[in-house]
Amino acid sequence: MEILLILLAGVLWGLLLGIIPTAGPSTALLTSFSFIPYFYHDPYLAVIFYTGMVAACTTGDTWSSILLGIPGSSSSAATVLDGYPLAKQGKATYALSAAFTSSTLNGLFWGSLVFLLMPVYAKLLLLFGIPELLALNILAFVCVIFLTQNKIFLGFVGLAIGLVLGYIGIDENYGPRLTFGWQYLEDGINIMIMAAGLFAMPEIFDMVVGKSKLQKIQGDFKQVTSGIKVALKNWYISFRGGAIGAMVGALPGVHGIVADWLGYAQAKAYNKKEEFGNGNIKGVIGPEGANNSVHASSFVPTVVFGIPGTPFAAVILAIFYLLNFNLGSVELQSDTKFYEFLAVGYIGGTILVGILCLLLARPITYILKVPTRMYAFIIAALIMWSCYQVSHTYNDILILLFCTVIGLLSKSLSINRPAMLLGFILFDKIESLTYQTIGLYNVKTLIERPIFIGLVIIICLAIFYGIRYINSNVKHKEKTT
Repeated sequence: MEILLILLAGVLWGLLLGIIPTAGPSTALLTSFSFIPYFYHDPYLAVIFYTGMVAACTTGDTWSSILLGIPGSSSSAATVLDGYPLAKQGKATYALSAAFTSSTLNGLFWGSLVFLLMPVYAKLLLLFGIPELLALNILAFVCVIFLTQNKIFLGFVGLAIGLVLGYIGIDENYGPRLTFGWQYLEDGINIMIMAAGLFAMPEIFDMVVGKSKLQKIQGDFKQVTSGIKVALKNWYISFRGGAIGAMVGALPGVHGIVADWLGYAQAKAYNKKEEFGNGNIKGVIGPEGANNSVHASSFVPTVVFGIPGTPFAAVILAIFYLLNFNLGSVELQSDTKFYEFLAVGYIGGTILVGILCLLLARPITYILKVPTRMYAFIIAALIMWSCYQVSHTYNDILILLFCTVIGLLSKSLSINRPAMLLGFILFDKIESLTYQTIGLYNVKTLIERPIFIGLVIIICLAIFYGIRYINSNVKHKEKTT
């Protein structure tokens, strides 16, 4: 009974923080540090609490992505593209139930494989080195082609802006870049603040000035059952997204957003004749399949090697260290009880939050019937509070305002904001891995790495199909004009 209550507490806290726009698992974990002393008497209960919290937060961040067009976290940004238009069409409950079904089922399947076979992955991860990680990030970078939709030039403008913003910080030789003498910028712009400024604040601005069109609501249980059915009908899209998330999450240093966008790209690639970005349910099912599995598999490098796979995993590493669980140590590998509680926390949390979200899909949707001005300021305050947690200085708020201006201008000029966010996140990873690859490998040694060559071939295929995709969009635009 105690285990169940602890799991429920973790799930409720994760769901509460997951619903808050831009918060995500990292913020949920950071705000729960004060709970650690309660688990000193039995740290294994903390394993259940925190893994259940991550599972709940992962599923819960879909709420704001679909209902408000604000990514619940950076790794749920792709869901906004088709989920938010569905909400505008009065199909919010339909989109939510499809997203929860896809996310929960993949979380259960891949989560079970991850936590039950955790010791096996230590050997498999040795196959992926720095060149393979570089190739995987470049693959996600190439997928920006599929985000351009019909405004190709503006898509690449967004990507270029994202790259410039990602350039801010310290270079490989510890020299400042575009910091303008401001020490705060030497650490670069925080991803949470960037996502909030690009997506959250522009939508809140529209709520305040009365441009929001979300009052058209049809929150009946028929939409809940329809959403579940469509997710099961398109199980192959969901499963592919889950497989991508499981692979990406298991690789150290690869951000969860990579899996999210790859999950969205594969949904578009296998449905070329369908239009995406205006409310295609498959554009929700694909990335949501990756959303849960990528967080589950992120525990692999974190637990086995003590290397955080994603930002939230770095916080998990710190929390477990305070509880005397030294992740990556040889001693922990033989602690079967730790692995059992880890599995119970994540799998149990995924089941519990999946049920809660499906039951609450209809009533929470009705929140949108309340005039948006009434809760816009509350959401804005929560977002600013979340961003303030980055450095606990007013510099966080200043940078949020800067990113908000960029977000508002980009929205008004139709510059592709998802492409901007993707370029911003991947710049640092690609730059760092490129320097490491050049410094440690030559052409001959790279050719001798079959996984690297395989990924290079996939990148070439993605570029080829991306060019075809652009050409087809251009021809379609010429016919319509």
